[in-house]
Amino acid sequence: MGCFNVLFLFILGAIYFLPELRPMMDIEGFWFAVGLVWFIFFISFVLFGDIADEIAGVRRDDDEF
Repeated sequence: MGCFNVLFLFILGAIYFLPELRPMMDIEGFWFAVGLVWFIFFISFVLFGDIADEIAGVRRDDDEF
């Protein structure tokens, strides 16, 4: 999730700080779309990330090869 968040913040930062892209922020529903994408990232993290492993009882520290 960290990689997606970093890329997402870079894209959002570029839109926010570059003057030629700034009018995009005035489009109706822009911030709703930003929040929705971030929410989808979070849901995928919950379903397939560390939280799901914790709920399933998987412990990465106990792996013995």
